[in-house]
Amino acid sequence: MDNPYRNRPLAAVFCRRPPLLSVAAPLGLLRSPTFIASLLLALALALPSVALAQGGGPGPPSGQPAPPPPAPSPELRVERPAGKPLIYEGQLGRRLLGGTWYFRLDDTFVGDAERWYAQRDLVGWSETTVPYNWNATDVTLDKSSVGWYRKEFKLPKAPKGVKRFWKVRFEGANYRTKVWLNGKAIGGFTGYFPFEADLDNLRKGRNTLVVKVSSLRSKTDLTHWRPAAYNGFGTGGWWNFGGLLREVYVRPIDTIDLEDVHVLPRLPKVGGPAKVEVRAQLRNLTNREEDVSLAVTVGGKRYSLRPETVGAKATRELRTRFTINKPRLWQPGSPQLYGMTVGALVGGRRLAAYRLRFGVRKLEARRGGVLFLNGKRLSLRGASIHEDDKEEGGALSQGTRDLLVSRLRDLGATVTRSHYPLHPALLEAFDRYGILYWVDVPVYQLPNSLFDQAGVRFAAERAATLTVRNNVNNVSVMTWSLANEPAGNRSELGVIGNGLETYLREGSKAVRRLDDTRLVAIDRQSRVGEPPSDPAYRYLDVLGINEYFGWYPSYRADLVRGPTTVQELDPYLDDVHRANPNLPLVVTEFGAEALRPGPVEQPGSYEYQRKFALDHLRVHASERYVAGSIWWALRDFRVDPTWLGGAPRDWGSPPWNNKSLIEETDARKPVYSDLRKRFRKTRTLR
Repeated sequence: MDNPYRNRPLAAVFCRRPPLLSVAAPLGLLRSPTFIASLLLALALALPSVALAQGGGPGPPSGQPAPPPPAPSPELRVERPAGKPLIYEGQLGRRLLGGTWYFRLDDTFVGDAERWYAQRDLVGWSETTVPYNWNATDVTLDKSSVGWYRKEFKLPKAPKGVKRFWKVRFEGANYRTKVWLNGKAIGGFTGYFPFEADLDNLRKGRNTLVVKVSSLRSKTDLTHWRPAAYNGFGTGGWWNFGGLLREVYVRPIDTIDLEDVHVLPRLPKVGGPAKVEVRAQLRNLTNREEDVSLAVTVGGKRYSLRPETVGAKATRELRTRFTINKPRLWQPGSPQLYGMTVGALVGGRRLAAYRLRFGVRKLEARRGGVLFLNGKRLSLRGASIHEDDKEEGGALSQGTRDLLVSRLRDLGATVTRSHYPLHPALLEAFDRYGILYWVDVPVYQLPNSLFDQAGVRFAAERAATLTVRNNVNNVSVMTWSLANEPAGNRSELGVIGNGLETYLREGSKAVRRLDDTRLVAIDRQSRVGEPPSDPAYRYLDVLGINEYFGWYPSYRADLVRGPTTVQELDPYLDDVHRANPNLPLVVTEFGAEALRPGPVEQPGSYEYQRKFALDHLRVHASERYVAGSIWWALRDFRVDPTWLGGAPRDWGSPPWNNKSLIEETDARKPVYSDLRKRFRKTRTLR
């Protein structure tokens, strides 16, 4: 996204915990008459201040306001999980762990030492709901911190004679999470992805779930590795929102858990049958092995698998295949979906079930660098999404998600994109409405020096495989992009180093092992004078082009020259195509900041943005090898407290990225109408 940040001095804030006061006295001293007399005298001297605190004494000295009374502790509510899941896909029996939660901000990092995870009362906690983003409305600090969440709940009793286990699922937290149940640690996770934990240590009646979420980053973080003004590191291409940003669920398990299901429809030939592979991850929570069979139901047809043994306390993946002879194909304008339910049976009794929707389609990168869907050439138009709302921050409500999708549909968008996997409800909407989705693995602008570290490459490959595992069933996903602008700093001159090439090789292998039906990509920066190709591109199926000709300094850093112009864009794209003749290109970013009306020659004006958009679209549309154009972005979002995004100082509004089609207030910019008219006229399949 956009140009790399300037290096800024590190201004870390060191928070030191004050010493705890402790009073210790031998028992004999407490019984001493002298000690008792001294204690009574001290209490007598303190009475005026006690009376003052109670409102019964004289007022404070002139000019000094009375200290505010301590905030009352909230009422402790113990609630049962209730509410339907906000997403369709998943295990049957999931229950939303909503209602009343409690929250404490831990700016001084004392929660662990003071054992907040085992606190019985609510002193220091305030009521909230989840999702909740503690810095949702911040527009000045972008401060990394730690927040604690707490839920008091009770679970329904298991039927007589049934051994029931329970799991908790977090759809997303930012960024490092640790979980306790009734004072005992039960799990943790780092990253943007969903995770689960067994609810061990459950009690009858009241249970206390405590979740610590830290948004502190490191100098090797995959997205926010740049120095920040507060607490070390945490600056990246978007605001470092902290907290439980997505929903929390619990679900019961009757001895066998159907942890995950992946569906891979393959269409060897358009017009022919589809071969559908189903992979089910089973876990046996009991101390004895079980013979488990799968039952797959699609469109009223049932496919059964012979029983397979799952060991005691073990996991096992079971696979089955079936054929759809005349599949209904999914594509923009005709998003055909199939419903599927997968059951896990023991002795003929269904112990677990998982439901999902999937689609059948055929994506191809053909010779000549042309992208095809279902046998027809693709020409995509759309805008990218960032999960940022001026009131909700990164914890978007369902209403806000619906609004963003409605804007895409109104535009006539047939593709969208993000720098990290979006909320699964958004992906399900893309599936329903026929909007293709270019998803980036959350690996953002890392320099070659970081990719040279084995630990960073391991973390990046983990992020790539988790991106696939969590989104593979969504037919709208067209591309697994392994990184956005890797080694994209201007000083690196566009060179892919050995460590980055190793990641692209191993990451593409890992992704294709999980899913061979989609395209592997990266999104590269685009500058005149930098290499148009690299040997590492042989690991890719399609190439994303982030181009800002006429906006950012889109030329190699060691060249002495003036700014690039839109007239240089077409020759540049031709150079990239000639160097990679069989690699389709998709313009994954283009855009210009716009804040208010002004002359068409004024960068930062609405008029400049409109002309920029139309000029660039004309160039993209003139080249057959350009399969799509994705505007950066749909709605303005926060980046960095000093952000100008290439605009002159008087034409920017830090921290907001103003390149989008819609203001952060949801008002549409003039360019919205221009792109809407052209997007709706573009034939997606030719």
